[in-house]
Amino acid sequence: MDAVRVNLKLYTGERDSSEDALAHVSEDTTTPFPVQPTMPDPAALTSRELIRPLRSRRSATDLTPFSAAWFDELEQKRYQRHGTWLTTALEFGRHPGESLLLLGPGLGTDAVHYMRTGTPVTVGVTTRDHPGLIRANLARHALPARIVDTSASVLPFADGTFDVVTWNALDADAPLDPVRVPELFRVLKAGGKVIGLFPAHYDAGYWQDLLLPLQHWYWRRPADPVIGTKATSRSLRSAFLGFTSFKVSKRHLRRSELPHIWRVLPLVLLERLIGRVLVFKALKPLTTRTINAVKLAA
Repeated sequence: MDAVRVNLKLYTGERDSSEDALAHVSEDTTTPFPVQPTMPDPAALTSRELIRPLRSRRSATDLTPFSAAWFDELEQKRYQRHGTWLTTALEFGRHPGESLLLLGPGLGTDAVHYMRTGTPVTVGVTTRDHPGLIRANLARHALPARIVDTSASVLPFADGTFDVVTWNALDADAPLDPVRVPELFRVLKAGGKVIGLFPAHYDAGYWQDLLLPLQHWYWRRPADPVIGTKATSRSLRSAFLGFTSFKVSKRHLRRSELPHIWRVLPLVLLERLIGRVLVFKALKPLTTRTINAVKLAA
């Protein structure tokens, strides 16, 4: 662990209610999830939740991983400082009473914020996720956990099930495959919205490598904070064929990820130009003609 300074101390074997929840899955699921043979790496989960490089420096705390205090700290830090944009981008509080499908849920922190404001959430998980931890996190807030396995290429939902789909694809290997996007279109109601978070191709790392080719002589830039396949505004618009009212913006950048000479510039400006995350929003059209055209193309 010397190579990676974790923000939270290692799991010591003390059992609490959060660990007990790892052995269970949601009663709403129709297929069982595999039980994790070992506890997941808390450092990797923390970095993923806070959208920061795994090897970034951070001070240690005395919090036990997967405890209530551990979840609380992650929730607080996720939406502070570099993550303040998430509250607006994910539109917390703007969809009360609307059905929402959350893909790429992390530890379920975003699901908690949606459900607190009256948005019914269905959490879709794959083999990369930890449904037991997500359910434990929701249970701490007395929120019902509907967790569904969405690993298959075809989503297990009827046509027009959801009003909103929120897709965190920051750690997805191939998010823009030719099957997944049409499935999102299918499960959305007419007029429904998709909100996506994707790694930005033209981010700070891209421009540093292009404009500072000799940077390795005097500075080693940190690793990218996300490991998913990077996308551009053009590729997103092309992949989400059939959707309308596209909005794409860049967000998320840490000053520590920039060369020292760039750090004098306003961070709020830099993140909109070379930010790490593309925030993508689009609507499923109301017209039947467009919907039928997308079905034929799929």
